[in-house]
Amino acid sequence: MLRRKITDEETLLRGGLALLAAVLLASAALAFDAARAHMALLSSLCGGADAPHCGWCYAAAGFVVMGAAALFAALRPARAKACA
Repeated sequence: MLRRKITDEETLLRGGLALLAAVLLASAALAFDAARAHMALLSSLCGGADAPHCGWCYAAAGFVVMGAAALFAALRPARAKACA
């Protein structure tokens, strides 16, 4: 019979991944704020006309993707293990 057994190691890993996701999403918010300030300084949208995307735009997008991936990994269902 297969039954789901959650170990302390798995709980610690999931907690660490959730914490990592929170830090990455907070970093994305900070990077987005810096990108918005940069766009206000240029008086145009990044990527439009002659203003290329700044590093803050790329950082915000990257942090969101990494944060979502870490959150998905933390919340995915555990694999069932065979217990004797």
